[in-house]
Amino acid sequence: MGDDPARLYRLDGVVHIAGVINDEVQKYAVNCSWFQETFGECPEDADDDTVRRYVRAYIMMLLGTQLFADKSGNRIHIRWLPYVARLEELGTYIWGSAALAWLYRCMCRVANRHVVKLAGPLQLLQSWIFWRFPQFRPAGHETFSWPLASRWAGYNPSGSEKGPRVRSWRLRIDRLQSREVSLLINN
Repeated sequence: MGDDPARLYRLDGVVHIAGVINDEVQKYAVNCSWFQETFGECPEDADDDTVRRYVRAYIMMLLGTQLFADKSGNRIHIRWLPYVARLEELGTYIWGSAALAWLYRCMCRVANRHVVKLAGPLQLLQSWIFWRFPQFRPAGHETFSWPLASRWAGYNPSGSEKGPRVRSWRLRIDRLQSREVSLLINN
């Protein structure tokens, strides 16, 4: 890749790190489907460079779709290229704090009443809500297991009658009492 940091921000940095993309980059983002089609499964006989390319693509998808998801839907921004370019440095970043900061930023944005979609690592928010507010847990998901979010794997409420459900949950939140919040004090 070279050590020229400026090169990492150019579109040809995508070609160098992820392989030939051609016209896949549009408005500084690449479709998730392209990542999945191109890097779905690493060949068993892959050399080290190919494996590293697949690792970079996987981490870029993880960053762009899970930890730092935005409202672009199925597109991954190339802003993650500088981070995946140097795999050895990935462990030096404080990703948990960064993901929580991103979630907080997204929640601040959605507080505007004209904003209709929430972005960010929503699985972390949902896990925290179910952990701290037991009355909001879905029925049958009371068991304790690690990782905490795994308890709600497979939970998928129906999408019908979204409006009444949203109003009902907002009313429950408005009527929430302090005794209904699970506070855990860490030593």
